[in-house]
Amino acid sequence: MNLYKNTFSEKGLNWDEHWNELMKQEWFQKLLENREVKEWVESDKEHGLLHDPYYIRKIIDQEMHRETFITYVHGKTRLNKSG
Repeated sequence: MNLYKNTFSEKGLNWDEHWNELMKQEWFQKLLENREVKEWVESDKEHGLLHDPYYIRKIIDQEMHRETFITYVHGKTRLNKSG
């Protein structure tokens, strides 16, 4: 994990900085109000798309990626809830 973090830090992609910035986004805070979404995000943060600083940067900066992410999260949480 340290090698992963150090590599991205050297390239200006510090995961912690991006994660903190994402957590400050109003749209992201609204997503986290849903318990199922919050649980999914916590898991994805460790093993999924939210573990990738490039992806986090894209959903912060680009509305298209953000909307796709929101749709994806809602789909995943509905799937988990029904099955």
